Amino acid sequence: MKNIEANKIAEALRSADTWDMDLARELCALAGMAEAFDAADGDTFEGVIYAAAEKLGVEPRSNG
Repeated sequence: MKNIEANKIAEALRSADTWDMDLARELCALAGMAEAFDAADGDTFEGVIYAAAEKLGVEPRSNG
């Protein structure tokens, strides 16, 4: 169930033009990284999102 939710969130993040911070936090929470996301700033939040996505096996941004 967590994987299905992670895939849905990652798909929504990929389709957005900019980061949707609510969705990004949901993804981090699923990976057990909500505190790290909340502590991140404008320079570090993307690294937290990508680390959470890696833990969940999803891709939050297209590689294109």
